Amino acid sequence: MIMEIRVLDFSLGAAAGLALGVALVWLGSRVRTWLGKSEVGRLTAENRQLKRRLAEKDRHVSRMLAEAERLAAKLAQGKALESGQGGA
Repeated sequence: MIMEIRVLDFSLGAAAGLALGVALVWLGSRVRTWLGKSEVGRLTAENRQLKRRLAEKDRHVSRMLAEAERLAAKLAQGKALESGQGGA
């Protein structure tokens, strides 16, 4: 019982498969677009942006704190030198 695949059957199957594939790709594209424009997608993007800005501000505050500590140490060293020279 050897089954023959006729040219017509093959071409109909290939055309149906191609049409199904195109339809699934189109549907997937539409769903992704819809999810991107939804409120959840918007809030996710906003949350990501806020986390990035918070990290930037945290780095800035850390740099400013390190600079303030460096200046305070330099000032304390200068005061110690002044008091040491003034008493001698």
